[in-house]
Amino acid sequence: MEHFSVIQSLCRVGLAGEPEAFAKQVDRLVQRLAKAGDEKGANTLRRLLEAPQRATELAPSRVELSRSTGGGEALSRNVRPPYDRETSAPLADIIFEPGSVADDLVLSQNLGSAIDALLEEWGAFDRLAAVGVAPSRSCLMFGAPGTGKTLTAMSIAQRLGLPVVVARLDGLVSSFLGTTARNIGALFEFADRYRCVLLLDEFDAIAKLRDDPQEVGEIKRVVNTLLQSLDKRADRGVTIALTNHPALLDPAIWRRFEVKIEMQAPGLSERLDLFRQFLTPFTTSSIGFHLLAWATDGATGAEVRGIVNSIKRQAALSDQLAPGMVLDPRGLVQMLHRYHLTSASAAARPRLEALRSGEKQLARALLSESDGTFNQSMVAGILGRDQGTVSRWMREDA
Repeated sequence: MEHFSVIQSLCRVGLAGEPEAFAKQVDRLVQRLAKAGDEKGANTLRRLLEAPQRATELAPSRVELSRSTGGGEALSRNVRPPYDRETSAPLADIIFEPGSVADDLVLSQNLGSAIDALLEEWGAFDRLAAVGVAPSRSCLMFGAPGTGKTLTAMSIAQRLGLPVVVARLDGLVSSFLGTTARNIGALFEFADRYRCVLLLDEFDAIAKLRDDPQEVGEIKRVVNTLLQSLDKRADRGVTIALTNHPALLDPAIWRRFEVKIEMQAPGLSERLDLFRQFLTPFTTSSIGFHLLAWATDGATGAEVRGIVNSIKRQAALSDQLAPGMVLDPRGLVQMLHRYHLTSASAAARPRLEALRSGEKQLARALLSESDGTFNQSMVAGILGRDQGTVSRWMREDA
């Protein structure tokens, strides 16, 4: 057949996007070739027709995932983010590899299960459609600073295989009347055009209560535009909003998000995992790790990272490291003490405070915990004392 190689290339390009109408025309061409006796050409095109179906059978979740997380164009690296007309300031940053940002994420078992369930929804588009519902495409995460909201959002995007469009408040918010609302509209229009996760960090800055007496009338225009943009995007793509101040959000904003997740400080097991992950290339004994996790009760993941960085700086400058860069629990007590002295915080940290109270008081604090993490032998090892001394301290306390 004349020019068949060109037709074959065109078919391959068209079929890569799986347009049904185009596939139907290719099938008609296959039938005509077969009727004309060109079995070789017909078989070649027939294999091209069957290739997308084979790919779907091998990876159904990926196909369903792309459908459930919205349509639109692929977002390439040469696409420029939207910008403010007056200042030319970008309204967003684009992160094409969110996995590199999310590598430090450690989730509690319950939160991890919740995220898995959310992703399972996005991978089961057809099953949900069969019962008349669609996957949840909007998620609001709220909690104290440092609890892992941004890392969790990046992890979700990584698992979805989508780039992240991160809204920039310095570009969105303008002192010119009406400009902020216009910028929000432009940001959503951009996100709706491409396959991406739209991430709205510090969300309370643009989603405040409309009846807040401290705000001027402009905030009402901004929130109304935001509500309209969220409604429009509801069936177009994934939107994740983050805030440290959930009480400031307008009630109508809450209703726009199908999934709402409260991010809390990591528990004991999560802090243990964080210390084991962050402390590399140093390490310590099991007792040492439990001491670190115990002392940081109530700390956020970001605070744990700060504590580890302080310990690593101190350890790097120390000439008393054991072979293999192993940190002795007794040395960790001193390092935690120094960190507490040089990192004052408005939040009360009673266990870190106990490090400043002397060995006897620290021993009592460690042994008074109801979970029984430490026994007298362990405490003696931490303090470099014999078990008899620790036992005497406890009798004196009684």
